[in-house]
Amino acid sequence: MRKRMMICTGLAAALILSGFFIPVHLQAPTNVRVILDHTNQVYVSPPCFNDAELSNFLEEATYGEASKEGYEPASSCTSSSLTEQNVTIHEALLKLAGLKQSKWSSDIWES
Repeated sequence: MRKRMMICTGLAAALILSGFFIPVHLQAPTNVRVILDHTNQVYVSPPCFNDAELSNFLEEATYGEASKEGYEPASSCTSSSLTEQNVTIHEALLKLAGLKQSKWSSDIWES
């Protein structure tokens, strides 16, 4: 019984420690603000707006709405701005819980 408890404790400790080293990719929350181009059926993130080649048929929406409509990202800038790469599992959990600011915490992203 004691041996089983030691094994379980060791496995739990290994899982917790691995969370500090294993990188994951975080996707932007669905409530993040994007700009839809209805003519080209693409969306662009606020940091990439000035460099995007868009039509005049624009609307502000959320990332969730853009995904639901089947719109594609306007550029690699938009794709990369809506993904946070190489975040450890521990850090990702803190960001998802709201205990640490994420890439999308500033006013520019709020709709």
